[in-house]
Amino acid sequence: MSVSKNKPISSLPSDWYTDDKFLKKEITQIFLKSWLLVGPEAQISNPGDCLFQSIVDQPIICVRQEDSSIKTFFNICRHRAGSFESKKSKNNYLVCKYHGWTYSTNGELKSPRGFNKSEIVLKELCLKSINTKIWKGLIFINFCDEPKSFSRIFNNVEKILAPYKLENFGFKKRVSYRIKSNWKVYLDNFLEGLHIPIVHPELNNVMDYSSYNTTLYKNFSVQSGKLDDYKSPYTQSSNNVAYYFTIFPNILFNIAPGRFQTNIIEPLNKNECIVHFDYFFDSVAQKEILKDIIFSDEIQKEDIFICEEVQKNLLSVGFEKGIISDKYEIGIKHFQDYIRNRIG
Repeated sequence: MSVSKNKPISSLPSDWYTDDKFLKKEITQIFLKSWLLVGPEAQISNPGDCLFQSIVDQPIICVRQEDSSIKTFFNICRHRAGSFESKKSKNNYLVCKYHGWTYSTNGELKSPRGFNKSEIVLKELCLKSINTKIWKGLIFINFCDEPKSFSRIFNNVEKILAPYKLENFGFKKRVSYRIKSNWKVYLDNFLEGLHIPIVHPELNNVMDYSSYNTTLYKNFSVQSGKLDDYKSPYTQSSNNVAYYFTIFPNILFNIAPGRFQTNIIEPLNKNECIVHFDYFFDSVAQKEILKDIIFSDEIQKEDIFICEEVQKNLLSVGFEKGIISDKYEIGIKHFQDYIRNRIG
């Protein structure tokens, strides 16, 4: 009597990484409906300070208010779609660089240049606001008018991170990398440790690969690995473990003793993405900070090389789809199932 074997788990087909139609669905069905990380609120510490960004081609402004809260608006003037651009609002006003319409930092239209105020209803032409949440010193936004609960995901993340007291970590710097690969190639790569001994010899030297583990949760996953007490480039700790969070769709948290790092993976087009690394440290000496950033940069360059090579191969007629290990790559299956469920 023959024994039947389970069929291997199939990965997403290659055209999901190379065809515009899938990226368009991901933007509309996932990114424009999810809580997205903008960056640390420390970048806009004083009233009137502004943070200008474009996220999945949506221009936004985060503005520190007089009461110290943060509001986010589309960086689009309600007159004829001009925009505002300045590191700090001018006398607490936002002035359109196209026709000079002026708004207060809370989004109210104050001076509609070219129109008498009697001609228009000012309240109907305020800047369009975007849902904003501040969590552990990080700014999150959601483009939906009625977004899904932020706390449903992040309360669970917070419980796991509670021992780390992230409020004690100070923002140090941002490093960004433009990568010639689909954003999902980068996520797939991050979501498994199987490649570490092959691609990252220095990381493998400081981590006990046999301890590597992945735990799945609804809409996020956590990978972890024990660090060598003597070889680790990070601060020594009784809990000498590195943790790697993936919060769908595109937020990564990398946590090691003394260091907290966020990554934002943003699609630029079907074949390119940009990854923003924000570094936070907890009372770590400048020499150790520099050592950590150099170490992280080396690992990132190794990942970029692999991801760009994979993207080229996905464009070949010689590859249609791969298979996923149900032991070592469950994080990838978890993520790819999420993508399938969101865009059908």
